[in-house]
Amino acid sequence: MIKQLCDIFQVFFKIGAFTFGGGLAMLPLIQREVVDKRSWVKESEILDIFAISQSAPGVIAINSAIFIGKRVAGLKGAVAAALGVILPSFISIILVITILMGFQGNKVVEKVFTGIKAASAALILLAAVKLGKTAIKGKFGFFIALLSFGMIVIFDIHAMWAVVLGGAAGLAAYLMNREQC
Repeated sequence: MIKQLCDIFQVFFKIGAFTFGGGLAMLPLIQREVVDKRSWVKESEILDIFAISQSAPGVIAINSAIFIGKRVAGLKGAVAAALGVILPSFISIILVITILMGFQGNKVVEKVFTGIKAASAALILLAAVKLGKTAIKGKFGFFIALLSFGMIVIFDIHAMWAVVLGGAAGLAAYLMNREQC
């Protein structure tokens, strides 16, 4: 049990330590580690885990880590995963504050962070593409995704409403198809 908890902590510590850009940028790394490399979660389940984690209050990466850790090793696994994914950011923030306070306004440091932000954006785009391939099924799913995107980006409607309305549309489509059979 201790080895399993150490493995969970190590996997999520590595993900937390080598991902810049926040929770969404961590999703492809989480998927690779827990689905492809370790088979802790099935490919068909990871999207559901990410959806539940996104719906719950808090950061999606931490929520996903807790969910996966609990599934693998119960409450202790959830704690190990949460600590693993949070600790690198905590350490980094302390180090960055301590070190960078002396480099405020330095052009080299600003350019380094410009590159880091661009790489983080690429990771977030990768997560969106991978999740989209798994989540969007058929013309109806594509329509709901496009409509949700428009609601959020063009009309500045909160993402929560896109999720609620998408769920309602999916339920309505199911009920209409069930009645036709």
